Amino acid sequence: MFPQFFFLSRASRYDLRICFASVFSAALLTGILSLLFGCDRPSEHVFRGKTMGTAYTVRATHAPASALSGLEKAIQDRLEQINASMSVYRPESEISRFNALSMGESMPISEDFEYVLRVSAQVHDQTGGAFDPTVNPLLDIWGFGPEAANRESWRPPPEEAVRHALASVGLHMVDASTSGRLGKLHPDVQLDMGAVAKGFAVDALAELLEDRGIRDYLVDIGGDVRVSGRSSEGKPWRIGVNKPERGQDWNEVLLVLRPGHGAVLTSGDYRQFFEQDGHFFSHILDPRTGRPLDNNVSSVTVLAENATFADALATGLMVLGVEKGLELVESLSGVEALFLVRVGGDGMEEILEVRSSGIAQSLFGAPP
Repeated sequence: MFPQFFFLSRASRYDLRICFASVFSAALLTGILSLLFGCDRPSEHVFRGKTMGTAYTVRATHAPASALSGLEKAIQDRLEQINASMSVYRPESEISRFNALSMGESMPISEDFEYVLRVSAQVHDQTGGAFDPTVNPLLDIWGFGPEAANRESWRPPPEEAVRHALASVGLHMVDASTSGRLGKLHPDVQLDMGAVAKGFAVDALAELLEDRGIRDYLVDIGGDVRVSGRSSEGKPWRIGVNKPERGQDWNEVLLVLRPGHGAVLTSGDYRQFFEQDGHFFSHILDPRTGRPLDNNVSSVTVLAENATFADALATGLMVLGVEKGLELVESLSGVEALFLVRVGGDGMEEILEVRSSGIAQSLFGAPP
């Protein structure tokens, strides 16, 4: 039997918004690999489906029969609840209703929405604004949002357009001063939870499983992963990290993580980008400058207890870069990170690994 491990690959940090990825995207790799490397076993119950424009897989092992009754529907219902709150593609969703508010107006929000916004604000502060859920206008003008136009004849936006969009970006323009309510302090500010919603959904499903007494599980939504306990083989779960090669539908596994318990999330620039005259424009934007990243960081993988936090932090670390990002990680308890950095050029490009001090204990090594 082949060893059981799973690819971890993020097609996009803003997957709730970006829908023009390849059909054969990284979001589907986990399901494919589960067929190749670990057939469903009697002690393992697998639930698969689609949500948020991607695929999800939930694996529950050594679960009591009582815990499995109605579990598939419970998973689907919880995901639907989250989509109804945070999908920018649904006009009636909470986030769409907030985005439609005028300046000075406010609205009640759910506990889910308030929690995700609170985590977003935490990471925003910790990264000095390198992570910001109000980056929506910038995504549109750079061609990565649903309102973007002329993707076939893409060109970088003019400086004036960048400055105009940047004027409506900033979490300080969102009024969350009243518990359970949210308001606008700028007429054009827009929220987009695409960089945290999948991580939150992973946490929500993990909580659902644990509430049913399931302690051995893997939850994967589009490459956002959280694990607990052991696989059906009785061994720690293994999560494969892809080599960040641009334009590839199937990226080789660079190394394998064995996190034991917790979340593993990756943000990368190699799935969504535009190219012009040999220059690559990443979909990950620096909300402080309004421009795509240009720091040679190709991906950041974060290990943490909480997937919502890890989801947001991975994006923020991409923007911060290696030096400042690593400094931040080392200051955070229970958080580790792996930076993959492009070095060289002219056909001689290589990937350099930069690891936080405690990540070695989670490294399994190169894939077999």
